[in-house]
Amino acid sequence: MTAIPERAEPRASSTSRHPLPPINDDDDCPDYEAASSSLLLDLSAAMPHETPDNSLSRRHARPQPRHERYIYTYNLVANNAPMQFMISVEPDSGKPKPGKYNFNLSFKSNGIERSLCEPTSRTLNVDPRKLDFVVFIFPGKSGLPTGSLWSLRVWLRVNGVDHRLFGEDELWVARDPDFNSIGDASFARLKQAESGEQTYNAYVGRAMVTFLIKWQLISSKLYKYSMVYDANGVGDTLFDDIRLRLDVDPRSISFLIFTIPTNSIPAGASHKLRVWLRSLVPIPFSDPTTSYVLPFNDSYVYQRIFKTDNFKIGARLDFESLGNKMVMGFSAGAPEAIVASNPTPASEDLHSPRSIYKEKRGGYDY
Repeated sequence: MTAIPERAEPRASSTSRHPLPPINDDDDCPDYEAASSSLLLDLSAAMPHETPDNSLSRRHARPQPRHERYIYTYNLVANNAPMQFMISVEPDSGKPKPGKYNFNLSFKSNGIERSLCEPTSRTLNVDPRKLDFVVFIFPGKSGLPTGSLWSLRVWLRVNGVDHRLFGEDELWVARDPDFNSIGDASFARLKQAESGEQTYNAYVGRAMVTFLIKWQLISSKLYKYSMVYDANGVGDTLFDDIRLRLDVDPRSISFLIFTIPTNSIPAGASHKLRVWLRSLVPIPFSDPTTSYVLPFNDSYVYQRIFKTDNFKIGARLDFESLGNKMVMGFSAGAPEAIVASNPTPASEDLHSPRSIYKEKRGGYDY
């Protein structure tokens, strides 16, 4: 019984030096929220802080997807005109692996590049970076000016087997061709040249016609060309999206526009229209003759970029020449004006293109 007081004595001395706080019977864990908050603050203070820039720099940037294509270039010279053909090989997957590949062909001469032929596709199970092509031209059918018409062929040769990709029978390009050999041609003359456009005047079927050619920069060295005509307040668009990639100033390029009358009744009502692009051939400084080159000795490369065989226009046409069996209509008076709040939908229009019947036979040329 005497051992109990001896054990209690050192406990009493210990508590006397460090008194314990009173125990609250109603709370098993006193001030838990304050203690946990204090612990979190201490841990956050001990950890190094990251700024937004540091956190972004530690993230690995995702690499941009790569889409590859391969350009094969072939050069030749024909009738002193330099020509270059570029074949673009582009995989659908964007990677050099077996699958479908798209082929595009472009033609370049004297710093002017344009597209040729329709794109085509093939399935390749060989390395697209190690292809071989056969590219050649030969004189085309007879045409004026002489020596300017070529036929082009492009073949793909793989493992001893040849596959034809492109064929073009109207590649018109020449250096200084003789356009005066076209006896009935009526040539347009440059009237005005401004920044982004050129204006030409010509007589077509005794009618004064104005041709306006415009160009617009699309991207680096790539331009979009358009051409319209006007004759006494009435005109139309001849082409509106011929794209050319130029290594030269577009203002240094001019155009040769001419028409050729075709057989028609009345005479002078139907014409062939041709548009050629003309670019000056630069003279190398190493040429000793450059010291006395005269303006009329300039050399040009010509390329035909547009044609139509149905340019129907004329002035003071003699429709009576159709003969006495022709029945001429007469005017019923002033036109009737029809006002509508909204344009008529194509599905409700009498003149919908789908509702117009066209006979599949050759008609007269008037």
